[in-house]
Amino acid sequence: MTLLDSLKENNSVGLKKEAKTWEEAIEACMQPLLDKGTVQRKYVDAIIERTKELGPFYILAPGLAMPHERPEMGVNKDCFSFVTLKEPVTFPDGQEVDILIGLAATNTDIHNGEAIPQIVMLFDDDSVFDEIRAAKVPEDIYKMIESKL
Repeated sequence: MTLLDSLKENNSVGLKKEAKTWEEAIEACMQPLLDKGTVQRKYVDAIIERTKELGPFYILAPGLAMPHERPEMGVNKDCFSFVTLKEPVTFPDGQEVDILIGLAATNTDIHNGEAIPQIVMLFDDDSVFDEIRAAKVPEDIYKMIESKL
């Protein structure tokens, strides 16, 4: 599963989305995957519930979250989504996020072996955050990913 192929296949890039709460941000991030049927509704609900229980363990860097859950919680197909918010939202632990990369992996090998390394490579350089926030159309995100991965 490649980040770029998944985003294109699922039409799952959303830019400058409106969200007033972290729950709305999760919904905005996962909506394209719900629309394509790559995740089930219970997957999104599980992310929100787990966040209430454990906090946002999936915040990877200031401003960046990668919400995800376990495969058995409703993953139909390996996929990513990529969403930016107009304004950051505050998660339960006080961290603000305005970039969300949704991840749904059918098993832990995909999660650890394919998904995480791509995200680490993509965000290896802090300048990528400015590029992402400046993106106006999904193609801007595609080009940025192509240049980094």
